[in-house]
Amino acid sequence: MIDIEITQGSSWPESFALSLTEAKPSEILSVQSNNEHSISKFCCSVLGESLELGEMSGGDTLRLIRHWPHKLYLITDGTPLPKIEPRYAGLTTDISDGYCKFCLAGERSIAFLDQYCLLGLQQEIILATRTAKTMLGHYPVIIWWDDEAELSLLVERSLSQSFRDYLSILAPRSGI
Repeated sequence: MIDIEITQGSSWPESFALSLTEAKPSEILSVQSNNEHSISKFCCSVLGESLELGEMSGGDTLRLIRHWPHKLYLITDGTPLPKIEPRYAGLTTDISDGYCKFCLAGERSIAFLDQYCLLGLQQEIILATRTAKTMLGHYPVIIWWDDEAELSLLVERSLSQSFRDYLSILAPRSGI
């Protein structure tokens, strides 16, 4: 279900149309490291690989995103969480209720958001890692994608309606 066609009524060609959809509720865990257990070791235990700052790994069903030195987000889309070793159980906090996940779909999604983000989404490093933590207007947002035509956006739930309205106001102003 499409919440809004954010380019409806704009002068954009139909082929550039963008839609914003609220995605099904995801399970989101915040994982904080401590003196005994690092984020890198946690990543290795879950995915078998380490993540550096600004990287993500996984797929649609299980994704790890690391934009902080001592914290990462583990996001699942309706699938059961992987078994987390008992030594890491105290490092995880369920923050699912605090966030809303949106999907911005359309051929020019990155170009559209890039106009309004503090961090340029079309930088080579961002396009290579396919994830960014930035400000979109005055909204803190985490963005990731596997396909440049379908971006996932994580926004604080208390800001989600205002964020949706903000994007629908920006669309007619865009000149992409």
